[in-house]
Amino acid sequence: MTNWLRALLAFGVLAVSFSSMAQSLPEGAIQEGTLANQKLIQDAMAGVLVTVASQGCEKPEEFVPYVREMPSGEVGTRVWRELWIVEGCGDSYPIKLRFQEAGAGAANWMIE
Repeated sequence: MTNWLRALLAFGVLAVSFSSMAQSLPEGAIQEGTLANQKLIQDAMAGVLVTVASQGCEKPEEFVPYVREMPSGEVGTRVWRELWIVEGCGDSYPIKLRFQEAGAGAANWMIE
């Protein structure tokens, strides 16, 4: 993890907004918010910020998460999908994520 990423996460520079960015849901979203816990958000955010930086924005300002697909499958292996819209550098960066439980209390993520 880069120093700027650590700083963003540690000092809360990257704000999480659950209400303000859009009047209506983005295409494919079924509800605003995330099903991830704080640790999973932090873990996934590292990859999201690297992806956004690779698209030309190294100073994201906020992100708004949306659920695209509710959890399905057996407990401990359930899968769900989210859309995180990162705002910064005068643009929006929609990032699609897939989460999968990895046993009790754990989950993995990937950018689709």
